[in-house]
Amino acid sequence: MISKPVSHNERLVSLDIIRGFALFGIIFVNMPLFQSPQLVADLYMISQPLVETDKWIRVFLDVFIENKFFSIFSFLFGLGFYIFMNRAQKKGKRFYVLYVRRLTILALFGFMHLVFLWYGDILLNYALAGFLLLLFYNRKSKTILRLLVLFTVAFIFLLSLNFFSSPEELTIEIQQLQAEGAGKMEEAIDYYQNKSYLEWVSYRFINEVIPILMNLPFSMLTALYMFLLGLYVGKRHIISEFHSHKHLVKRVWWGSLLCSIPISISIVVLHLDVFNFGLANELFLQVFVTVSGLSLSLFYISSLLFLLQKEKWRKILHPLSYIGRMALTNYILQTIIGVGIFTGFGLFGEVHLGLGIIIGLIVFPIQILFSYLWLKYFKYGPLEWIWRSATYGEFQSLKL
Repeated sequence: MISKPVSHNERLVSLDIIRGFALFGIIFVNMPLFQSPQLVADLYMISQPLVETDKWIRVFLDVFIENKFFSIFSFLFGLGFYIFMNRAQKKGKRFYVLYVRRLTILALFGFMHLVFLWYGDILLNYALAGFLLLLFYNRKSKTILRLLVLFTVAFIFLLSLNFFSSPEELTIEIQQLQAEGAGKMEEAIDYYQNKSYLEWVSYRFINEVIPILMNLPFSMLTALYMFLLGLYVGKRHIISEFHSHKHLVKRVWWGSLLCSIPISISIVVLHLDVFNFGLANELFLQVFVTVSGLSLSLFYISSLLFLLQKEKWRKILHPLSYIGRMALTNYILQTIIGVGIFTGFGLFGEVHLGLGIIIGLIVFPIQILFSYLWLKYFKYGPLEWIWRSATYGEFQSLKL
C-alpha cells in the first residue's frame, strides 16, 4: 500500500509543534542563565554553589535539557532554510536575494538582542551561520551526508582532546583561569543589581558581548552542523514523505538512544564525583553534555516524528504549534520576562534552579495562551511580521 504524502499544511503544523517543543526546553535552559553571571563562571571555570535540591535539578537539566533543545532549534533552522528556498525557487522568485535579506534582518534582531538584552542570543549566530549554509543549497544529499560524517568525526576528535591532558595539567590551567576571574562574579552581580541601564549595557558590551563575538566562529560551526542535518532531511523529504523513510528514522531513533544512554550515565557519574578528577571534572562534564546535545536531540526529533503520525498525539501536542508559529517573538519574549524578573526584582546572583523551573512552568503556558489568542486575529507574530515584511520589501497583510 502506497502512503499518501504529507500535505504542506500538515508538515508546517508538525514543524511548528517541534519548534514549540524546542522552545519548551529552551526556557528551562535559559532560566538559570537569567539568574546569575553564568557566562563569567564559564569563561573562568568558576563553579557556582547550589543547595542540595538544586544539585539534582542540575543533573536532570544536564542529562535531558542542556544543549538538546538548541540543537533541535538549529536542525529546524536548516530544514526551514530548505523549505523557504525550495518554495521561492518554484515560484520563480530571486530566492538567494530573498534569503540573504532574510538573514540580514535576523542578524540585526540578534545583534540588538545580544547588546541590549542578553548575552545568550542565538539569532546572530544563526544568521551568520546561515550565510555559510547558502553554499550547500545546491549540493546533493549524498554530499551533505558525507560532510555530516566528516563534521561528526572532527567534532568528537576535538572534544576528545580534553581527555589526552592529565587531570593535574588541566587543574593548573583551570586554577589560572579562576585566578584571572577573581572578583568578576561579584562585579557582574553589582552591575546587574545596582547600576543604571546605560552602565549595565556598557559593562555587558565589554564583558559579555565582546567574548561572545570572539567565540562566534566556533559557535557558528556547531550551529552549521545541525543546519546541514536539517538541510539533508529536507532534501531527502524525510518529513513530507515520512512513511517512505520510516525505517531510516527508526534506525536513527535506536542509534541515538543507544548512544545517549552511556553518555547520560557518564554525566551522572561526573556530577556525583565518583572519580577524583579534581577541577578537571567540570571540563569533562561539559564535554559529555555537549556530545549528549547531539545524540539526545536526534532521539527527541525522531520520537516526535513517530508520535506525530498518530492523530491522538497530534491533538495532544497541537497547542505547541501556536508558540512554534511565533517562535521568534516568543524567544525574545522569554528573554524580556527572564531578565526583567531576575534583574528587575533584585534576584540576580541568587541561583535557585527550583525557582527557575517554577517560573518556566508558569511562563510557558502563558506564552501558549498569548500565541493562541494572537493567532486568532493575525497571520503572524509581531516580530515574524516585521521579519517577513522586511524580507519581501513590502508590508505583508497581518490581519486574518
